[in-house]
Amino acid sequence: MATSQLTGQRNGADRQVDVGPTRSADTVSVLVRGQHVTVDCPQWCTHPHAEAYRSLEDVSHHGGAISLTAPSHQGVEQVLTARISSWPFAGDPATEKPFIALDAVGDEVAQLTPEAALAAADQTIAHGHAVRALVASIAGGAQ
Repeated sequence: MATSQLTGQRNGADRQVDVGPTRSADTVSVLVRGQHVTVDCPQWCTHPHAEAYRSLEDVSHHGGAISLTAPSHQGVEQVLTARISSWPFAGDPATEKPFIALDAVGDEVAQLTPEAALAAADQTIAHGHAVRALVASIAGGAQ
């Protein structure tokens, strides 16, 4: 289990529960099985935490996505997005700490450690240079 601080406050069964989270600088109050639970929330997290969670293991953190786009017949399409994510209570050491989530055309394909994310970034840059070389080969050397 993650080292995040947890506190809970039981809600009365006859009271209506507000599912909207409250957030301080480093924590967020989430609703887990009708109880407000305070969890640590990283500064990079932009996830609203507005849903009612079935279990603490379902609580996750997600940052804003950055996108690689490509032209398509409908204009421009996102082909690869990346964001920081973590699932601190899921019991999996690989996702407990922040990782880079890659989402290719709407289907997450990888969870990368910082080292693997840097390697992927280098490969993306190299791919971009290779695409430029292809363009140069058909554009008479102009890039």
